Amino acid sequence: MTDHATTNPGQPGSDSAMSPSTDIDNPENLNFWEPTVEEENDEQANSETQEANGIAGETDEAAQDADQEADASANTEEQEDEQAEAEQPKPKSTNDEDILVTLKGGEQVPIKELKLGYMRERDYRVKTSDLGNKTRSLEELSNRVSNTATTIAQFLISQMPPEPKPELAMQDPGRYVQERAVYEAAALRVNQLLSQANEPKKVVEQLTNEQKSEKLAAEDAKLRGYFPETATPEGREKFFQGAFETGNELGFSNEEMQNFEDHRYLRVIHYAKLGLAAEQAKKKAMNKVVNAPAPVTPKPRAQGPNVQQSRRNQDAMQRLGKTGSMKDALNIDFD
Repeated sequence: MTDHATTNPGQPGSDSAMSPSTDIDNPENLNFWEPTVEEENDEQANSETQEANGIAGETDEAAQDADQEADASANTEEQEDEQAEAEQPKPKSTNDEDILVTLKGGEQVPIKELKLGYMRERDYRVKTSDLGNKTRSLEELSNRVSNTATTIAQFLISQMPPEPKPELAMQDPGRYVQERAVYEAAALRVNQLLSQANEPKKVVEQLTNEQKSEKLAAEDAKLRGYFPETATPEGREKFFQGAFETGNELGFSNEEMQNFEDHRYLRVIHYAKLGLAAEQAKKKAMNKVVNAPAPVTPKPRAQGPNVQQSRRNQDAMQRLGKTGSMKDALNIDFD
């Protein structure tokens, strides 16, 4: 028997019916695909997008490369600057506070001391000014309180009943006692007001005295700074004795100099004393020069005969050396 499955491809049960034909002569195998217009447009858009993306990518890469090159050059410059700074010798650090300043008197003082002295002087001026302002304010307030109390007291005095006469005690003792009591009560109130008016003045006077004592102590400290000899009792007595003598010579009285509250007055008087002493010494020296006797010029000694003969021989020998004549030779004394 023959197998129909292998000999008849057109039969449903054969293998050729299950697999498609790949024969080139079969028209079904000839499938020619042609793109449509939409597909062509899509492809063109895709290609343009890819080209744009490529150009953008190249631009981004170029910008990124430029940024990297700029960063690298900046880092290189910073490193070069740091190396240059490291190679440069660092200047020695100097403290401005230790710089010496030469004063007019030749004394050298550090700037630190000058600053401290200025700050102390400024604090002293500020405190003195504040204290003066407070004292003036307190004095004004005290004057107002005192004036108010005095005005009230004067008003009460004007309203006081008259003092009862002694004759009323004989005529009407009861009335006298009553009027006397009223008068004394009014007088007591007036005296109380007057005493209260004087209290603020006493406070101001006390503060003024304290302020004056503080100022005198500060001025005395400044005086000791300029004249250290005033720190001891002996040196202080000698200094003030000379200052008072010079002040009297310049026309100041002792009372005026005792009321000096500023040390600068004493400094001026001290240097005036030195100037007067120098002027007196100069006058004495000039008087000695003017009154000094004229210098005596010594008289020339008389020349003896031997000296004159020796002088003539010298002159004759000089003439003989010049002329060589016999006459000049005979004038020479060979004895």
